[in-house]
Amino acid sequence: MPNLALYKVKLLDEFEARTDEWTFGDFERRLTEVNRQTNYQDAKGIINAAHRQGRWPTTVKRYLLTNFSVFGNVSGEFNQTFDEVKASLTPQEKEQWKLNQQGV
Repeated sequence: MPNLALYKVKLLDEFEARTDEWTFGDFERRLTEVNRQTNYQDAKGIINAAHRQGRWPTTVKRYLLTNFSVFGNVSGEFNQTFDEVKASLTPQEKEQWKLNQQGV
C-alpha cells in the first residue's frame, strides 16, 4: 500500500487529535489551506486511504458522519468505507448520528 504524502499525514494527525465538534467542511477547508492545489474531491481520497490503512479512525468516522448528517447520504466513493464505519458504531452512536431513524 502506498504511503500517503506527508501533508496528508499531518492533516490526518491534526484532525485525529482534535476534540472539538469539527465537520467534514472543516477538514476540506483545512486541506485547501495546507495544499492550495487540492479540493473536496481530494479529501475523499484521503479519507478512503486513511480508512484502508486502518489509521485515523476518529477522523474517518467524524468526516463521514458529519457529511452524512448534512446530505442524508454519502457519495459513491464512500459506500464501502461508510458501510464499514457504520458496522463499527455502537447503538448509542447510531442514535446520536440519527442513523436508526433514517433506515440506514
